Amino acid sequence: MPANFSHPAVPDPLPDFSESLAALQAKIPVLRESPHPPLGVVLGSGLGGLADAIESPTVIPYREIPGLAASTAAGHRGEFIVGHLASRPIIAMAGRLHVYEGHSLPDVTRPVALMAGIGISELVVSCAAGGLNPSFSVGDLVLIHEHSSWLGGKLGAPPTLFQSPINPSSAPASAAGWFQRRLSTCDPTLDQIAHQTAHKHGFELRRGMYLAVNGPNYETRAECRMMRGLGADLVGMSTVPEILSASSAGVRTIGISVVTNLALPDAPVTADHADVLEVCERAADRLQQIVRAIATHGA
Repeated sequence: MPANFSHPAVPDPLPDFSESLAALQAKIPVLRESPHPPLGVVLGSGLGGLADAIESPTVIPYREIPGLAASTAAGHRGEFIVGHLASRPIIAMAGRLHVYEGHSLPDVTRPVALMAGIGISELVVSCAAGGLNPSFSVGDLVLIHEHSSWLGGKLGAPPTLFQSPINPSSAPASAAGWFQRRLSTCDPTLDQIAHQTAHKHGFELRRGMYLAVNGPNYETRAECRMMRGLGADLVGMSTVPEILSASSAGVRTIGISVVTNLALPDAPVTADHADVLEVCERAADRLQQIVRAIATHGA
C-alpha cells in the first residue's frame, strides 16, 4: 500500500435490504414457480462459462438491483443468471465483487445475502487461487475445507461488517476472531458429492486451507513463505466473506478453488490475470460436473 494512501470518504449507506430483495424477486418468477429450492453458485475469475450451461436463462445485471455495485474485475460479468441446471432451479453470480475494487464488505456480501433471501438451499462458491502447497499443480481443483481471512474491509474496517442482513446476530463477538480463527463451513454432504463426482469422472479433488487477502497485487516471496508457515494451502482475494454470509443465513456451502499459479517462495513463477483466466477456462468442465451433481442431488 502506498505510504501516502489516505482514508476515503465515508460511503453512503446501502439501501434497505428488503428493497434490494424485492427488486430481485420481481425479476425471477421462475424461481417462485419451482417446487425445489434453488441452487446458488458464485462463478469466479474465468469460470463464468458455466453460466452458458444454464437453461432458459434470465440475465439480471447487478446495476439493475438497488444497492448492488457493478463488478469491474476482468473476467467478471457482474450479473445474476437465473434458470435451470439438471432440472433444478439455479441462480448464479457471473462475477463477484472484491474489496480491492473499493467495495466494503457489505457491498461484497450483499449479492450472496440476496440469494439467501430468495431461498437458496446450497451455495457453491468457486474462485481462482494461488497454490502455496508444493504438492499442488496448476489446474488442480481444491475443495476448501478450512479458511481464514485477512480481509478487514476498507483500510481495516472492523469485521462486524461480515454481519449478514439475513441473520444480524451472526456478527463475531470480537474483531480478532476473523483474523485468528481457521473455520470450516463446508457441508459434509456436498463434500461427499464433490469427491464422488471427481472419482467418477477421473480427476482428483484435493483439499486445502484458503487464506483471503485484500489484493489486488500478487504475493511477494516473503509473504508466500509466511502464509505457508501459517498453514495456508491457497491464497486468494475473495470467497471467505461470501461463504460466511451464506453460512450465517443457514445455507449449506461448499467452496472450490482452481489453482491458477504456484505461489511458491523458493520457485517463483510470474503470473498475470490472463494466465489465471486461461487456467480457469480449462478447469471449468470439471467444476461444471461437480455443480451438476449437486444440482441433481437437490432436484
